[in-house]
Amino acid sequence: MPVIDYINDHKHTRIITWDVSESNEEMLEYLQLKDYRVEKFHNLRPKQAREYLGLRACLKKLDLDYDVLYDERGKPYLPTNKEISITHSYGLVAVGVSEFNIGIDIELSRPKKILNIKHKFARADEIEWIPKDEEIEFLHIIWGIKEGLYKLNGGNLWNFLNHYRIEEFDLIENKPIVCWISDEVKSRKYHAFYKIVNEHYLIWVLDYE
Repeated sequence: MPVIDYINDHKHTRIITWDVSESNEEMLEYLQLKDYRVEKFHNLRPKQAREYLGLRACLKKLDLDYDVLYDERGKPYLPTNKEISITHSYGLVAVGVSEFNIGIDIELSRPKKILNIKHKFARADEIEWIPKDEEIEFLHIIWGIKEGLYKLNGGNLWNFLNHYRIEEFDLIENKPIVCWISDEVKSRKYHAFYKIVNEHYLIWVLDYE
């Protein structure tokens, strides 16, 4: 079964990335889902059904046989003391669990698109320290961090330009990147990390301040 990446810091955070390349029948054979989960699978649209199988596969590898629940904001949670975040992109599904509040994002490298939308998420004070010859890489990571902050914060409809800020960082995998969520009265610091996985940028943001 194609687990293509597994992050385990042996302390507080684990992330599984799964390439859902098997047939539905192969996935169902592997998962051996309970009847009510099989019924849920059959009631989903094809794309959502594939993502659901990927989610269940990641949870199985993480030894977390729980149903994922969602609060009133749509933020996922588990009936346990572990925090969870879920992301998917072009057949990949990644699930992160942590003792800390966590937000994860996985994005396929798409240079043309990221340049076209950079004005929507990259602040002027972020763009000024991005090396021009590495702009594509930095923009993908900044986008992923802000998506992670959005998920970690429960999907509040805050503006990526006004409320999320990334401090200058180097392109070093697994090295902490300081980032912030701010509103009119306060700011809170978070720590983000990235890793390249099969031409995707995997980002995770943790709240351990």
